[in-house]
Amino acid sequence: MLKGNMGWIKYRFLAKNIIKGIVPNSPGLYMFFDSSNNPLYIGHSSMLRHRIQSYYQDDCFKTHKTKKTLRPKISMFAFKILPLNRAMALEREIKHKLRFNFR
Repeated sequence: MLKGNMGWIKYRFLAKNIIKGIVPNSPGLYMFFDSSNNPLYIGHSSMLRHRIQSYYQDDCFKTHKTKKTLRPKISMFAFKILPLNRAMALEREIKHKLRFNFR
C-alpha cells in the first residue's frame, strides 16, 4: 500500500487486496495505473469495493469494451473516499485526460 498526497491510497491490482476487504464499501473515486505508474482510467462509484471487484469477473470482460481492453494493462489501483457528488465532479475534471476513459 502506498498513500500518496491528496488522500489517494494505492495497491497492487491483486485479487487478495480486494477480497481481504482493504477497499471500503463507501463512495469515492478509483483509478487504474499501468506498470510505469501512468494513470489509465478513472471512475467513481457509490460502493468502491463492488466496482473494483467487477474487474475480476471474467464474464464481464466478454461484453464490456472498456474492461476487456483495460484489464491486461492494469498493475495498480488507487482509491479515494469522497462523497458521491464530489467524486463525480472530480472524475469529470480528470477523465478527458486519460487514455481509456471513453466519452
